[in-house]
Amino acid sequence: MNNDYLKEWINYLKVNKNFSEHTFNSYGRDVKEYLNHCHVNKLDFKYPTQNSIRGFLYELNTKKLSKNSIARKISSIKNFFKYLSNEKKINEVDFSIFKSPKVSKPLPKSIDPKLVADAIEYIMKDDNELWINLRDKSVILLLYGAGLRINEALSLRIKDLPSDDWLRVKGKGGKYRDVPILPEINNILKKYIDHCPFKQAPEDLIFLGKRGKPLSPRIIQRRLEKIRYELGLPDFATPHSLRHSFATHLLSGGADLRAIQQLLGHVSLSTTQRYTDVNEAELIKTHKNIHPRS
Repeated sequence: MNNDYLKEWINYLKVNKNFSEHTFNSYGRDVKEYLNHCHVNKLDFKYPTQNSIRGFLYELNTKKLSKNSIARKISSIKNFFKYLSNEKKINEVDFSIFKSPKVSKPLPKSIDPKLVADAIEYIMKDDNELWINLRDKSVILLLYGAGLRINEALSLRIKDLPSDDWLRVKGKGGKYRDVPILPEINNILKKYIDHCPFKQAPEDLIFLGKRGKPLSPRIIQRRLEKIRYELGLPDFATPHSLRHSFATHLLSGGADLRAIQQLLGHVSLSTTQRYTDVNEAELIKTHKNIHPRS
């Protein structure tokens, strides 16, 4: 029974919440670990208690896991039980029992604009088929030029292609937002579609792999890893850091924080406000490096 509940929940995260494959697989592993803990200790998983959660926390601590890892596992389990409770599959749960260690989130890191420009230009010099280079450049530009998450970019369908200067994006929680699209991105997308060897209907995904199947995020991650090595980019140059760079560079240019929140699809302004801390940190670093009295 618990496996059936787990499969239903993972499918809910995938279909209704639009979570990436990496995310719902990680959540699934976390919950499986808790369910196994309940099985070994002969606990009924449908009735979580303060003692059962504490026992699981003790088990995690004995494995020397980081606070971040433990906090994520507790969050996954809490999410699982919220789903079961909302679907009336279990009795009401006291969610105050799901207490995890407090963790401090690291500040998002951005890449220097010139380095991003060099990376984008370098894509087209790679010894790949033209349509593959156009595909990868399109994805990278959507991350850096429109602030999309990698999963949002790879979930776009032909029918979503912008007919004007705006792109409608399905983000976390299945929520839609409209983001402006730069002419350069529009042009590269059109070139990619023109050169793509596979016929695509309106409902088909835009970005495809070599065999015509949905493009895996790992392909883009590997492409960036290769560019990072070739150009000597910082270690944190990843698909998600391009989204961070999008926000940080907009903020540096004077963009309004609320506007950036809307573009990124953040529910809470406090999430977006972390980029002001990044800006201040970079300002302090610049001041120390440049000021003659430093």
